[in-house]
Amino acid sequence: AAAATGPAGEERAGVPGEARADARDQSAPTPAPAFVPGVPVFDGTSASPRYEYRDHTADIQIHSWGASVEECFAWAALGMFNYMTPLENLRASAAEAAEAAREGVPGDIPGDASKPGRARVPGNRNMRKPEKNADAKEKADASHADTSVGFAFEVEAHDMQSLLFAFLDELLFKFHTSMTVCREVQLNRIDRERWRLSGVARGETFVDGVHEQGTEIKAITYSAMQIVERGAENDGEANEKLKLASGDEKPAAEVFVIVDI
Repeated sequence: AAAATGPAGEERAGVPGEARADARDQSAPTPAPAFVPGVPVFDGTSASPRYEYRDHTADIQIHSWGASVEECFAWAALGMFNYMTPLENLRASAAEAAEAAREGVPGDIPGDASKPGRARVPGNRNMRKPEKNADAKEKADASHADTSVGFAFEVEAHDMQSLLFAFLDELLFKFHTSMTVCREVQLNRIDRERWRLSGVARGETFVDGVHEQGTEIKAITYSAMQIVERGAENDGEANEKLKLASGDEKPAAEVFVIVDI
């Protein structure tokens, strides 16, 4: 998977990569591939996520931070998906959809136990208060292996910013074509000679009427994009201008990216 292309396959302005018909996989969600042992996995349901949202004219800015650029990339992606549907509710609603599929809910998609997590349940169950989702969350933990979907990916660009763009665009493309909401992201080390990034993303299939709908993200932008790595090779003066919302202590890396909503 390389740079992003427009609806008809033509290359978008300002995006690296050859113009071609978009050959990326547009098929239905597939079973989640295994994570690589020894490589950190970042979970969007963590009690201490490393991202925040900042208001921007007509759009939203995602600010992520961490011990490495790879971690920042992963948290930016999780923040993107969380903005579209609360990640902490994915397991609960997937479990309820699976149960509805097994039992067959009148007026909804016919029960099909072979496709857990794909059935519609009455109303938007995720809109309920968290304490009322407790039973569903317990069921979700047990059925998580059955309902998880995901994909492996590799993106390529010409510098760090275009790599961030290509990475987020690839995951957003997967959401728009297969409705895969990524809840866990694992990234290998960035190849800084060829500007390549590979990894695995896992989550659930978004089902209208089952998952809570947030705000759709239409596209990634280069507007005011910043990638900060603190060290001898970085701009110390620019770094001094960046402060975390929680205080003055600065992390090893930060990412700022504006998305079109």
